[in-house]
Amino acid sequence: MDQRRGFSALRLVPILAGVSDASLERVARACKWQEFEVGEQLVEYQDASKDVFFLTAGKLRVIVYSLEGKAVQFTDLKPGVMFGEIAAIDRAARSAGVEAIETSTVASLTADQFEELLLREPRVAVATLKHVVAEVRRLSERVVEFSTLAVQNRIQAELLRLAADAAKDAGALLSPAPSLADIAERISTHREAVSRELSRLASMGLIRREGTSLRIVDVARLARLVREVKGE
Repeated sequence: MDQRRGFSALRLVPILAGVSDASLERVARACKWQEFEVGEQLVEYQDASKDVFFLTAGKLRVIVYSLEGKAVQFTDLKPGVMFGEIAAIDRAARSAGVEAIETSTVASLTADQFEELLLREPRVAVATLKHVVAEVRRLSERVVEFSTLAVQNRIQAELLRLAADAAKDAGALLSPAPSLADIAERISTHREAVSRELSRLASMGLIRREGTSLRIVDVARLARLVREVKGE
């Protein structure tokens, strides 16, 4: 990728929002730019790579496969996100794998380059701290849900997470709709349980299918159901 395009792409990364044009150009020059096709792995769970990545186009999935081949999905990543920073910070093995679910463009820095950036740019260091803290909170919430919520409530909570980034013109539109298997892998259940709960929510008027999309008709009501069962 040429320097001008790289600069423009990185300017859309929130973690880099506070840096000057000159500093961002320096980052763009230092980055390694790569394209990944659907199904390609960027990093594997427990591998020894230490690079930090910035997704500038496409869509990626954070996922771990068990020895038996069972997939455990964590989240999907959209353009603008930074990932891989945990291994770069503590220099330990990767805590999850990442694979492309759309053709994706990714910029990367080595762990040493990333550390130099944090020392050189305090705003990036603070933004990174906030990013890591937000991830800890998100994962803590998931642990609480897995420990305390019934399967149907975990499905409801996952729909709310998926709705957070969806268009809110009239409810929230998930397009394309997540598959039953995708939702099941995110909350450690089976497709049949997801199918039953989606049918129940549809009968309540909370969701409806629209072609290949799924609309959450009443996000506020769905959120109330989850808050009530959490005791919030």
